[in-house]
Amino acid sequence: MLTNSLSEKTKQYISIYAELKSKLKWKVAQDQILILISSAYIVNKREFDFERFYDLSSYIKSNIGSFSTLNSHHRFTVASILDIHFQHEAKQTFLTFIDVYNEMVKLGYKRDIFTYLSALILLTGKSDTTNLREQMNTGLSVYQQMKKNHYFLTSPQNVPLAVLLGESGKGLEALNKAETCYQLLAANGFKKGRYLHQVSHILALQSEKAPETLVSHYKHIYQSIIASFKKPKDYHYPDIALLTFLEEPDIKTVLAIARELNQDKAFKRQKEINFKIAVCLYLSEYMENNLLMESGLYTAIEAAIQAQQTAATAAIISSTAAIHSQDGN
Repeated sequence: MLTNSLSEKTKQYISIYAELKSKLKWKVAQDQILILISSAYIVNKREFDFERFYDLSSYIKSNIGSFSTLNSHHRFTVASILDIHFQHEAKQTFLTFIDVYNEMVKLGYKRDIFTYLSALILLTGKSDTTNLREQMNTGLSVYQQMKKNHYFLTSPQNVPLAVLLGESGKGLEALNKAETCYQLLAANGFKKGRYLHQVSHILALQSEKAPETLVSHYKHIYQSIIASFKKPKDYHYPDIALLTFLEEPDIKTVLAIARELNQDKAFKRQKEINFKIAVCLYLSEYMENNLLMESGLYTAIEAAIQAQQTAATAAIISSTAAIHSQDGN
């Protein structure tokens, strides 16, 4: 059942999306990018001001090179994250962000949007580690090991998750945990592939729990969704992983949010991503209404949501790039 607060959040999310769609329809071809931007403002409890957001995106375009990736619609994704986390200091922070990006490139990261997204994770991260260079090195090591473990499942879009795993300073240890989770999940009947790969990384963010416990909890939530609705597609594996941060997530409420979005004219064709958004909106509500700050779980959930939204953005960017590549052949 939707609370008044959740209903209001859903309405605000729909309103932000409608404004972005109306004003950026000729600038951003992928509706899913606008969907993720809209939800990020709600999840992070930040008011949306289109003029401020657009002014920042224009500032970004005027302060990068002619051949930069950020000359494209990617600047809107970057602008939204900077606006959400830094608001009135966003323009100054952008210059720091570019310095971080350039430093990452020097260390061996590729010049692409995934390194930009990774730089944003480092800037907005809440880890105790203050040495950015150390985090950059750890993130790169995690990614390289990720590729050794699963060469065909690992691509540049995994770099942001690798950096996030490395933020704690225990990146390779977390990656070993992720690998254990991956194999346990596969042994429990879940389909191997890139989505299960993402699940294992999100589960590994929960440093205090054993892989066996995490996989058992994941399986329980998965079966609860089947009992309440239907068998989820493997596309939604990572979204279900977010719910493992709660002992007893209210699956019926998550499904109620998804149904409301499915019935909205603007989102009827976005059913796959609607469940993803429903999970994030539900988690943000839970975080507000429960005293999680003291337990440290609040930060963990924030990191997990950021991981999933970044991974989703990376996936959409990858699919768009693939389509454009095919068109050019």
